[in-house]
Amino acid sequence: MCLPVAAQIALTVASGAAQLAAQAQAAKAQARAQRQASANEVKRWQHEVSAARLGESHQETAAAMEALKGDQEASEAIGTLMTSAAERGVEGTSTGLAVANYMQMNANYQTALEQQALMNRQGLSMALTGAGMGFQQNMININQPIAGPDYLGVALGTAQQAQAQWGAGQLREGQQNLYAQTAALRQAEAGVRGRGVTAARMGTSIGAQRVRQFGLGQGVRAAK
Repeated sequence: MCLPVAAQIALTVASGAAQLAAQAQAAKAQARAQRQASANEVKRWQHEVSAARLGESHQETAAAMEALKGDQEASEAIGTLMTSAAERGVEGTSTGLAVANYMQMNANYQTALEQQALMNRQGLSMALTGAGMGFQQNMININQPIAGPDYLGVALGTAQQAQAQWGAGQLREGQQNLYAQTAALRQAEAGVRGRGVTAARMGTSIGAQRVRQFGLGQGVRAAK
């Protein structure tokens, strides 16, 4: 059974409103998901940076301790050399050269430690730069534009459906009127034909009656 046109149009409008509401809910849900994902990404990046900084601190501490150990070992070696030379009564160029050699070895070692620390800092800087770029790209990927309710599209679609339903209703109404008119015309034609048949039957009956009367009159006159 077909619904009235007004009811169909009302259902179409209600469907459009429900579609807009669903789109709005989906946009809100996506926004909440993006906020949560963004917060998680910020925490991940902060953890990565903190871990890198902690590693740098450990490396610097280890390098400082190694440099201090080198200085101590060089100082102890020079002190031992000077004491031994004094005890043996050895002084002069050989002792000075030995001390200079220890000092040069320690200087070379300290320079190597500094170069290693510099390379570590450069590597950390590049790692943090890459982490920052990755963080930025992840945030861009997470926070894509959210499509809100398509008011114009839904309105146009609803209007088109309502117009189509109204036109279909008008067409059905016109067809129903045409069917009613056709039925009335057929009924009228049937009435006319019925009256014609009745008139023809009456005419036949009258003619037969006249024939009988005429035949009866001829018989009477012949008897006279």
